[in-house]
Amino acid sequence: MKIAAIAWFELRRMATSRSVLMNQFLLPLLLIFILGNALSGFFGGGQEYVQQMVRVGIIAEGPGREVPASLQSVIDSPEVEKLLVPTYMMDRETAEKQLRSGDLDYAVIIPQDWEQRISSGEETRLELLPGKDRELNLIADTVFKSYTAELNHRMADAAILGMDSMSAWLAAGGETAPGPFVEVGQMSEQGATYSAAQYYSVSMLVMFLLYSGLMASVSLFEEKDSRTLYRLQSAPVPGSSIFIGKLTGASLIAVIQAVVIVLGSMWLFGVEWGDRPLFLVLVCMLVTLGSMALAVVVTLFSRTAAGARGVMQTVIIAMTFVSGGFTPIAAEWVQQINTVTVNFWAMQSLLRIMLHSSGSEILFSMGMLAVVCVGLTAVAWITYRKVGYHA
Repeated sequence: MKIAAIAWFELRRMATSRSVLMNQFLLPLLLIFILGNALSGFFGGGQEYVQQMVRVGIIAEGPGREVPASLQSVIDSPEVEKLLVPTYMMDRETAEKQLRSGDLDYAVIIPQDWEQRISSGEETRLELLPGKDRELNLIADTVFKSYTAELNHRMADAAILGMDSMSAWLAAGGETAPGPFVEVGQMSEQGATYSAAQYYSVSMLVMFLLYSGLMASVSLFEEKDSRTLYRLQSAPVPGSSIFIGKLTGASLIAVIQAVVIVLGSMWLFGVEWGDRPLFLVLVCMLVTLGSMALAVVVTLFSRTAAGARGVMQTVIIAMTFVSGGFTPIAAEWVQQINTVTVNFWAMQSLLRIMLHSSGSEILFSMGMLAVVCVGLTAVAWITYRKVGYHA
């Protein structure tokens, strides 16, 4: 009953705050409207997407300036012919000049020691020169990095099984590779894609649910700064009840916030959230749990409310950035970091719900989200047990 009373008081206090109403309820809907309209051209929006061909310059620096047969078979494959327009060039300088002028979108340089590295079983790499268009660079990267990955995989097999299998593969022009290097597919079983409004509805929902933890952190510090925590702890109320009651009140605000964002984006902007409301509710609950756990850790390790606010905002914005919450990012170093963030797995879960993906795909993303949030909760519990919440 004590926890419920504290949570109810906290809920009433936050619900009457103008800053909470503006920042947690109106601001996310405003951002969804602005970003959904301003960046609609970068998303499918239900229209058929026409892929632009990538103009690629191929430069062979090796003996005879010949393109390896295995690489040539990849370039001539039906899948890659739909993506690339190759131009065979003689020197690097010309390729770099055309990349700067925009006559080429991408360039690939085959090093002089290509054949030597293959014969000696060493790792091989192509020199890849990206152009000005990030999306076209990503397409070309997918093709040529997949090729070198398959080639090095074959060389690793040859180091164990002998060079006969490798020689046969190279002689066949790489045609014995198990499946195509690039497979053009659809994002969901129905071939649907999400619009900018859907994408940023998901992003803003997750980010502002995390900001509910910031409200809890600030509220906990306000009790210390206003000296009311002394009086509360002098009453027959356990400190843990005060702490849990505050977090429960902030969690209830987060629940209401999620309902407002979901229903508001549906009614105002026509956002389709899928047909699995139970999964949607579970994702929001997990994000709220992670938000409160993060708030606990930051609050207990910070000395002032301003310090806690700064840390929370930095962590939330950083996680939103690396998870693609502001704009999708294809950089490899980002993809290695984002898998440990709450935002990434929450967004993956919600987007898969929107796209009517299979239950196994959704459950996998939700399972990874649960692992991250439960891990944060465990850290928060250990921190509370060691540090405690005292006046």
